[in-house]
Amino acid sequence: MQDFFDNAEPRSIAMILIALVVLLSAVEVTYLVLPQFKSYRALNAEYELLDGAMINGESLAAQLTRVDEEVKNLSHQLHGDMAQLPAKQMESFVIGRLQKVSWSTQIELVSVQPGEGKQVQNFRETLFEVKLMAGFHNFFEWLQVVNEELGYIVVNKFEISPKGNGMVKDPKLDITLTLISYRMVENGF
Repeated sequence: MQDFFDNAEPRSIAMILIALVVLLSAVEVTYLVLPQFKSYRALNAEYELLDGAMINGESLAAQLTRVDEEVKNLSHQLHGDMAQLPAKQMESFVIGRLQKVSWSTQIELVSVQPGEGKQVQNFRETLFEVKLMAGFHNFFEWLQVVNEELGYIVVNKFEISPKGNGMVKDPKLDITLTLISYRMVENGF
């Protein structure tokens, strides 16, 4: 080693010392400074969250009540009025609502056939084969009202065909839809 220092140029020795200092600095930053900085940022974010809760002046009970109402509203958006119904009553409820919506939108509800779908993760599908006779604009309104009344309903497949010669300004359409309603399965059953 002594021979290396004796024969090496001062410039090479300086470069080795600079590289050693840079390496030690990188290790120090990586293992000492960076974790402390991340911890500081996490604590600062928590502090700002707690400070924001105190500024709002809402008590914990009021916050829990507000969050509970938000959960109920989201559940109603997802399931409509079906959220609290037992599974056996859901089919008659959906059929009744479809009839009510059909009357209000001036659509003839020809038939509704409920059926069982498959289980998708934690949800059980309920299928409804719906046949309608309606004008285009009334059908579009019907879809919007069904979405509002029943919550999250998926139109899986559909067939639309004109009834008659098609020369009328707003011809009647024969419409066949497969609607799917999803319901959370409790306890895996």
